[in-house]
Amino acid sequence: MALPSALSNQPEPSADSPDFAAFFAQSEPMLRRAFVAQFGVDLGREAASEALSYGWSNWSRVGVMANRRGYLFRVGQRWARRQRNRSRRPALGRYEPPQLESSFEPGLGAALDKLSPQQRVSVALVVGFGYSHQQVADMLGLSRSSVQTHTERAMASLKKTLGVIKSKEPRT
Repeated sequence: MALPSALSNQPEPSADSPDFAAFFAQSEPMLRRAFVAQFGVDLGREAASEALSYGWSNWSRVGVMANRRGYLFRVGQRWARRQRNRSRRPALGRYEPPQLESSFEPGLGAALDKLSPQQRVSVALVVGFGYSHQQVADMLGLSRSSVQTHTERAMASLKKTLGVIKSKEPRT
């Protein structure tokens, strides 16, 4: 456990420090993607922005935490849930792939809507963006095996919903 900066010989981290800039560059894409997967594009981007703004304004406290990304994920998650409850937005609007991207399955948005939030976040980050199970687990505050299970169940559900799983033909 790190000592509070007041008790250590090191100067207190500031929001302008290179540490925050490096943290931001490394963490912003993963946080944004996780929030968009959980809350939809608009609310997800706002949640990422709010979480990182909180991290910047409280960097002296957040900067010494062991799991800064996970802490800010919870901050953004709380913020998004409050916003959703206040405005009564749908949890995740139907996903509309960009028009230029013709490689998406047309039924993918509806299939993703049927997943639980944890399954949706897990499959988006692990399968869609290539993060490791451990990286996602650290951010979500789950075990690696839980993230793996969420991802496997999400993939099975997506395959079933999209008709990718072929029915077993009887042996003759």
